[in-house]
Amino acid sequence: MAHPAFFYLACYLAGFLLCFPFGAASLEMLRLSLAGKRHPALFVALGAGLACGGWALLSYFGVRSIMHLMEIPWVEFLLFSAAALLIGGFAFLAHRDCRRIKDKMPRPGQRSNSLGPFGQAAKGVLLGLVNPQTIASWVLVLSLFKTVGLSVPEAGSAWLPFLLAATAGYETFFISVIELAQKLRFMRSDRSRARMQRVVAVLLAAMALVCAYAAARVALG
Repeated sequence: MAHPAFFYLACYLAGFLLCFPFGAASLEMLRLSLAGKRHPALFVALGAGLACGGWALLSYFGVRSIMHLMEIPWVEFLLFSAAALLIGGFAFLAHRDCRRIKDKMPRPGQRSNSLGPFGQAAKGVLLGLVNPQTIASWVLVLSLFKTVGLSVPEAGSAWLPFLLAATAGYETFFISVIELAQKLRFMRSDRSRARMQRVVAVLLAAMALVCAYAAARVALG
């Protein structure tokens, strides 16, 4: 039988890999990093990682009733609508950052951050909470672990190490995104950062439109 440490290592790696492809949380962190707001981006990463870890923990406990709750039409509509508005707002901010960089305006990172650390962390939590599909992903991951013969301990005594391992995987990915945005040479020029912000804006806008379309489908039955 494999040592329990292998299970937690696998959970850490799963948390890291489940962040591919980029989601709204990662794109918001990238937007803030490109705008020179490293510390706000780190607080967003903290909040998003905790929220995603919380969804993972629900799947570990076997709490599937919440998935049925998410399938109630009015709950789906509210969830998709909130996601569309939230992500659409970030798309607008990314477009604004792009224009500011191109027009040589003062970088947002040079001014005080209106939201503050707790506000940025709350933003990250919201970005994580509007993605309840994470719980379904972890149901599949845990089933895969059992299929390949990896021992999955009972949640009663192992829930905290599991939460820490899964959250650490998410946080590692998010922090890597932030650090790469700060260190990659081709992102250091104004033109490169403006182009990347434009890409981020387009991707966020596309995500917002998908969420809006899903909300409309739910509303129309």
